[in-house]
Amino acid sequence: MNEIVAQNSSTALVKNSGVDPFEAYANAISPRTIVGELLKFSKGDYLVGEEGKVLKTGTKFTANLDELLVGWIKWQGGKPVEHRMVRVADGIAAAARTDLGDANTANWEKDKDGEAKDPWQFSNYLPLLDAEGKLYTFTTSSRGGLGAIGELARRYGRHRRHNPDVHPVITLDVDSYQHKNKEFGRIKFPQFTAAGYEQKARFSEAMAAAGYAVSEVQSVEEDTADEFNDAISF
Repeated sequence: MNEIVAQNSSTALVKNSGVDPFEAYANAISPRTIVGELLKFSKGDYLVGEEGKVLKTGTKFTANLDELLVGWIKWQGGKPVEHRMVRVADGIAAAARTDLGDANTANWEKDKDGEAKDPWQFSNYLPLLDAEGKLYTFTTSSRGGLGAIGELARRYGRHRRHNPDVHPVITLDVDSYQHKNKEFGRIKFPQFTAAGYEQKARFSEAMAAAGYAVSEVQSVEEDTADEFNDAISF
């Protein structure tokens, strides 16, 4: 995951110090934005893979915020066809929607209600590691999901000033709020409950064993580090 800006139609290499040139080439033409199995949240459930196997609420994971990707995914025919994402740890801002093109709503696909739907969706990819050493990527485009990752990033940003060698451990939980339109009832959203910390070495070993490149993240100086901010400009 050293190559973060991913465009399926581009073969231009992005310079990244410390990356093997062959890995950089492979990442440029065939980016690996998903680590392990895909995990998503839908209508109150955490679902794994294409089959949508329900994962038990309360399951513990180690979250690798150093490899958190944020940015845009372009969808066509219900499938992702292009990624424009950046690694938060690199300090690079995600592209603005106006920079992505596809502005003519007449060319957009229609949703189930017949309304034009923007092909570009702002998304987050967060790598996770379970107790058995299995890798997942939690993906979300919803306000609730982005908020959950944002709060986790805020906690991590504060903690790593003094403890740069650990990842946060979380449990997958669910919260809800009453929709302003009472006909919709209560809306459920993901919540990541703090459950301690774990040394980063275990996650790095799991990624290396699975064939994923491990990025080198600079330690944060105690007195000069900027606090993580979960506000994302669209």
